[in-house]
Amino acid sequence: MAKARAIRVPRGPAKGEISVEEILERLRATHNLDFRNYKRPTLRRRIERRMAARKCKTPAEYLALLDHDPTEYDALIDSMLIKVTSFFRDPETWEQLSKKVIPHMLSEKRVGEDIRIWCAGCATGEEAFTAAILLAEVMGDSFLNQEVKIFGTDMDESAVVFARHGIYPHDRVRAVAEPLLKKWFVRESGGWAVRKELRRSVVFGVNNLVSDPPISRLDLLICRNVFIYLDAPLQRRVLTRFHYAIRQHGILVLGKSELIPFAAKLFEPVDLHRRIYRKDGHGDLTLTRNRAVTLMERDSLVRADEESTELATADAVYRDAVTAMRTPVIATAADGTVTAWNAAAAVLWGRSEEQVVGRKLTTLALAGLSGELLVEKTAAVREGRSDVERSTAAVTRPADQRALQLAVEVTPLRNLARRLVGLLYVAYDVTAFRELEAELRKANAERQSALEELQTSNEELQSANEEMETTNEELQSTNEELQTTNEELETTNEELQSTNSELDATNRELGERTGEVNAAGYVQRAIIRTVTAAVVVLDEAGRVRVWNLAAERLLGISEDEALGQLLWTLRVPSLPRGALLKIRKALAQNGPLRAEQVSYALPNGSQGRATVTAVPVVEGGKTVGSVIILEDVTRLATLASEVAALKANHGGKRKQS
Repeated sequence: MAKARAIRVPRGPAKGEISVEEILERLRATHNLDFRNYKRPTLRRRIERRMAARKCKTPAEYLALLDHDPTEYDALIDSMLIKVTSFFRDPETWEQLSKKVIPHMLSEKRVGEDIRIWCAGCATGEEAFTAAILLAEVMGDSFLNQEVKIFGTDMDESAVVFARHGIYPHDRVRAVAEPLLKKWFVRESGGWAVRKELRRSVVFGVNNLVSDPPISRLDLLICRNVFIYLDAPLQRRVLTRFHYAIRQHGILVLGKSELIPFAAKLFEPVDLHRRIYRKDGHGDLTLTRNRAVTLMERDSLVRADEESTELATADAVYRDAVTAMRTPVIATAADGTVTAWNAAAAVLWGRSEEQVVGRKLTTLALAGLSGELLVEKTAAVREGRSDVERSTAAVTRPADQRALQLAVEVTPLRNLARRLVGLLYVAYDVTAFRELEAELRKANAERQSALEELQTSNEELQSANEEMETTNEELQSTNEELQTTNEELETTNEELQSTNSELDATNRELGERTGEVNAAGYVQRAIIRTVTAAVVVLDEAGRVRVWNLAAERLLGISEDEALGQLLWTLRVPSLPRGALLKIRKALAQNGPLRAEQVSYALPNGSQGRATVTAVPVVEGGKTVGSVIILEDVTRLATLASEVAALKANHGGKRKQS
């Protein structure tokens, strides 16, 4: 992360930014969205983009627009909350999680213990479903049988609604490998739907990381490309909330461009290059849990614990849970009376439930439960001086006379009011672990001799390492300066991706419109080509743009010869020059030439007659072309002449008679 001073903007607005601050204050008052600690360059670009879209020259004009058009608030909020996301975005990070981080996390879970993951700032849900796919692939069949909850949250309610549907267009699932796509998605009309087996483990909701309580008891928290928009104080505040929400040894994953020094102070870096951290009690940790709680709003944390507590009737729940567990478990009342004894305990100690329930645990003389555990350590748990006590012992199982090494753990059972109602004794079979420990001790002894030989080499390397540390500190300073530039480039890149998506949609729409225009043009050309009258269409300069079949027959020139030529310079054998000049003169005066008869030469050498109509095409007061229609009336003229001759002949005969 770059130095906070390089990107922090003072709380008070600088000169020339008063209206920008007023816009942010208006958003907080009307929509309860607080952007006061977000980076000003990013917010300013979002606001200027909306101002340009609505043709507002100044922030004051845009404020006035918000007053008159409340719907603009939605467009502004949508612009400020960038929702650039995709399945398996930054594949290197997901590969590291699937190969190392998640398997290690699962190895530390107890049998039957729930798994809780939070994808904060998940936008339209691709990241949350990616985490679900990854966890399902690593866990295999146990994914469907274990309690798994993946919470996806975002400030944008419309994005959360989209995510809840779990249906994505084809272009949104391109990054999903073909085997995973067929395994975890179902093809539907218009896209791909996430399978129910995966959807039931993912819960979406609206959550503001700054003001809303965090989800608690998390094994993995993924929050990528959110901190690049927050200033340093707000980054520390949100990270402190995350520290409270994550379980001990839980994992935090940030965006690849979010190198935040405060995160390394609060969490232990696991893979700094990919921004993966662990909540651990390493020696350099200067911020204890109590201080972390102090830095947060205590009332928010109380609400988070209350909301994440699973309500149930204590007696029925713990009895059913104890009975179902494969590990030997004994539950007692506060006074030590056995209240639950599962089947695994019956096999281990060779006693049925009827033989032990209702009796004092201290009177049963069970192998592996030492007096120290049943008296001193149990008293420490019962009196609240300890949350858990442990002891180890060697026992022989009566069923098969197998020697076992046990690790017995005693923990309190509490009701909803957090009062002690009993104790829980769990016996873990650690025989295999003890054998491994013996092998490890032997290997360590062998390794120790090799380490002593390496010690001399290490001392020589130490001096070289100190020189490298000096160089590294200088490089770190340079890296922090580059980080600021990288964050701005990341933000710009996401804006460009959003713009590209809009351009793709526009291009597809233009393609559809072009197809429609081409189809209409084809139909129009076919109609003009087939009409019986000769049709000639000219552009504003008099060049031929359309020359149909009837024009070819009537005027004696083919379409290929006529197209693109000036009609006034084109030699038309069958059309007198005077007729062309008359047409040109009428069109030059922006007036039509209607029903003008002209003579033209027929192919057989005789004279034909045609009616000429020339009409200018005017658009917006400007002539953009003209249409000339020539209709052959030779036959009509011949018939009219013959009729006139017959009438004249008939009249002469009548006079003679």
